[in-house]
Amino acid sequence: MDNLQKTAYCLSASGALVAPDCNRLIHENEGILDEEVWDPESGETLHRDQVGDGVKSNAPVAYVWYSNGSDLDDPDEDEGLGSGERLIFSISPDNNIIAFKYDFEEDDIWKEDASGGIGKIELHPESGLAAAMSPQGLLLFFMTPNRRLQAAVRTGGEEWTILPHFPAEPKIGTPLATTVTDNATILFYFGIDDTMHYLRRENMSEDWVDNAVENIIVESPITRFRASIEEDGHVEAYVLTNGRLLQLSNSGEPVDVGAVEERQLRKSNDAQNIRWMSRGCRPYFYRVRYVVVYHYFVPRIRGLPW
Repeated sequence: MDNLQKTAYCLSASGALVAPDCNRLIHENEGILDEEVWDPESGETLHRDQVGDGVKSNAPVAYVWYSNGSDLDDPDEDEGLGSGERLIFSISPDNNIIAFKYDFEEDDIWKEDASGGIGKIELHPESGLAAAMSPQGLLLFFMTPNRRLQAAVRTGGEEWTILPHFPAEPKIGTPLATTVTDNATILFYFGIDDTMHYLRRENMSEDWVDNAVENIIVESPITRFRASIEEDGHVEAYVLTNGRLLQLSNSGEPVDVGAVEERQLRKSNDAQNIRWMSRGCRPYFYRVRYVVVYHYFVPRIRGLPW
């Protein structure tokens, strides 16, 4: 299965985690979340597990899986977030955060986790969700009822802190996507001007700075998207909208990749001209070991929210 087919399949899920051996996709059906363990090379479903119920129809999903390094060479230096946690965040019918945690120790099943310890946070009815592991800690991004983007951060233990509103004007219903580089944490979204924006926080800073990607504009409703940014500032995105997959960048013309039906991509003629995808837009795992950066603890990531 080629990269474009993999991308279409992953964006058709409510949420995804790209891991070393397989991709883990979360699907919502009538308020129930299921996890599909999927081999991207063969395109085969290896197995499925039910995660839980009580989520709203078409709810977004944010999936994180990390270790605090207790299985590595220097366990005495470990601190911060819990060892070997798998968490799935979604949204309930009353627009609050709902969370599920995988129970490794007792039953090897998913269990509801009382909002992941984050407490009751009311969201906009069309809020997106995204999560990222960063030097600041575990970040969960969302839209508030007053149409502002915000995040909660967990730096250690079970305590969460709500960050101030971000300097952004998001479009209602915009999905959210994240990436973490060596130097910064980045949140992508679409603004009220239909243009892609990204909020960037440098590792040495507490400030989130908004940037517009002038050449990436999508006026139709967006189901989901994936974006990446290179060191030279090149931004690339794959956007699923109205049943079609688009390739967009800040340095070229948009490409209609093709129609996506039942998670399968039927390529357009223009798709044959796509010869390269940025690493951040390919549904592949790249390994990150735990490190200490600027006195913050970064756990080893088991997979990347995608």
